[in-house]
Amino acid sequence: MQQPTWKFSMVLPAMLKPYYDAFMRLWRLIIRPTRGRTALALRTAILCMVVVLIGEIWQLPMLTLLTLTLGALWQGNRVANMKVSVMYVIFFSGVTGVLYVGVATTINNFLATLIFNLILSFIFFFLSTTTILGMISVIGGLILSYMLVSLDSVQNGDSIARLVLSAWRVFLIIGGMIAFLGSCLSPSPEHVLTDQIIERLRLSAKCLGRRGEGRLIPQAWQDAVMDTVGEGVSGMFGLLGAATVEQRWSTEDLSYLRRAALNSFGILQFVERCLKPHVAIPREDCTYLADRLNEVADYFETNGRPVDMEGPQVCSGEITHEIERLLNGFEKPLTAEEVQLPSGPAGSAAPPKKKPGFFLPGAFTDREHIRYAVKGTVSVCIAIITYKMLNWPGVHTCIVTCFIVSLPTMGAVLDKQRLRIVGALMGCCMAMGTIIWLMPHMTNIAEIMLVMGVVIFIGAWVKAGDQRISYLGLQIIVTFTLSDLAKYTPITDLTVPRDRIIGILIGLAITYVVHTLFWPHSAMGGALQKLKALDGLLAQDVTDWNQDQRILQAAKVQETASGAMSQLRQVMIEPAAMRPTKHRMRQYMLFLRRAVVSAGCLFGDIAANRQKQALRLGQILKGGEATSLNEGGGL
Repeated sequence: MQQPTWKFSMVLPAMLKPYYDAFMRLWRLIIRPTRGRTALALRTAILCMVVVLIGEIWQLPMLTLLTLTLGALWQGNRVANMKVSVMYVIFFSGVTGVLYVGVATTINNFLATLIFNLILSFIFFFLSTTTILGMISVIGGLILSYMLVSLDSVQNGDSIARLVLSAWRVFLIIGGMIAFLGSCLSPSPEHVLTDQIIERLRLSAKCLGRRGEGRLIPQAWQDAVMDTVGEGVSGMFGLLGAATVEQRWSTEDLSYLRRAALNSFGILQFVERCLKPHVAIPREDCTYLADRLNEVADYFETNGRPVDMEGPQVCSGEITHEIERLLNGFEKPLTAEEVQLPSGPAGSAAPPKKKPGFFLPGAFTDREHIRYAVKGTVSVCIAIITYKMLNWPGVHTCIVTCFIVSLPTMGAVLDKQRLRIVGALMGCCMAMGTIIWLMPHMTNIAEIMLVMGVVIFIGAWVKAGDQRISYLGLQIIVTFTLSDLAKYTPITDLTVPRDRIIGILIGLAITYVVHTLFWPHSAMGGALQKLKALDGLLAQDVTDWNQDQRILQAAKVQETASGAMSQLRQVMIEPAAMRPTKHRMRQYMLFLRRAVVSAGCLFGDIAANRQKQALRLGQILKGGEATSLNEGGGL
């Protein structure tokens, strides 16, 4: 009788280990202290507190949606904030005029109002995936649907006109605050880029310092290195473009930053190969390079750039020699023309890319955009009818949820739904705790704003982290403010957060059913596109390319592999009928792992002294690879 008990005690930890590992990965992402994350969260909290204070004083309509809009649209640099504010004001000014005409013609007619609401919802869903508006269009559909449902009970045309004008004033206040506080509080793109370079240098120094001491590198640092390498250099080069638009920095300064961005990626790429203890690397080289990396980071922190970096080679190891070479190259400028990749066999420069217009490529040729807009509109329609049939004002979050969690693929929808459930529960618990323990002791608005600022800061901290958890932080902010800002007076009723959670669950159920029944679109399509693009990158001959072009090619390989990995993670949470077989998934994972290894051998003397052996996707899928598929690992 003792044997079953012993077996159960041995099986239980093995059953719980995957969940424990997933929780620890999520926890490490939440608490990862990246450079500039605290400042961004603090700026978001200050902006939300200022706007909520204005809304409380003026008693603006849609007060509960102010923080949702600000939390979703606030950017990390002032150029991006100015761009968002201009698009937001122009877009919502036009939408407000359309709203007034539509409401005036459908007043006191629920069916006509519903049809008008659904037409607008379809347009907004379509624009969110086919234009540069993106999240602005989703926020527009969310706010206008909520307004139309609320205005349905208004009987007087003059009252409707005043409410629409008040809503337009809210839009102008939001756009103005993003522009004003964004220009005053947000850093420049050049400052954000410098922080990212320093972050990569510090991370590399910490890992090499550990290797120099003969100690294991913590798992959190390993995750940070792999995630940062997967980001490549596209984001940093985008910040360079924004800094050029700002026209406050000289071309020479930006060329030095371009060199630092590219070389910092190359250094981190080599550091990733040193994470495992079995990789042979001299300890004295690691200690020396850790000091050099910290020294270069100190140069950037003092608003200067490294000078007199060239010197005799000290490191003797193969990998450490390459890191030292990249460090010595920090003082050399790099123009945008010098880092362009060749496009043909003759080595001719690639033609300059056309700037994207308002509509994205394939906006009117891809049927999935129409299908996505239809599915989103059907979800909103069912949510509105359910909301009206229940006659339960507190569950209006079901309509908000249909806009927030609707995405083109089934895997993305399910991934977002999980984050929304967890974030909503956390925000609801914070709201209930505030109502029970803090609200009875508050005597003025300053205390309320302080509590709100703390919770918004926590949510903004999570949102400022990795993209895989940023939506979780937004949900903490939204759920808390929807519960504690339901009225212009302090909330003392626990049914408010309860109703918000119920409304969110209703909206999640509706979205899941609609996206499952109507044209279910798997994330596998996007993953295959990424895998084929990665296969094409690995097939390119880089023999005659210079070192900078090879580093950029390695960055593109890493970015594409990271995107494919994210798509495959979403595929794994889709219904079983939409997923490929486990054997095929392991083949894809093996290809991605081999592609990442190949990216580390594209540049430096390591690439020059070895014959390139790129494993192609077709070889693995046809079973031509002799290596066991166990190397593919898990997702």
